[in-house]
Amino acid sequence: MLMEARLLDERREGKAEGLAEGKDIGFAEANIATAKRMLAKGCYSLQDIAELTNLSLADVEKLKEEQAEQSCK
Repeated sequence: MLMEARLLDERREGKAEGLAEGKDIGFAEANIATAKRMLAKGCYSLQDIAELTNLSLADVEKLKEEQAEQSCK
């Protein structure tokens, strides 16, 4: 019985870790999508976008470069 309880606890811990990681990925994807929309609007500075989306300035600059490359194709 002790072994079964330990396995159950480990499964619960694994599930909780997976859910937390999934939430983090979801928030990151949402922030990137928001930054892309803000860049497309053209009304916001890169610094403002970084601040409002919790992305680094380098990440926002990279997104801007990617959008510029896609618009040239």
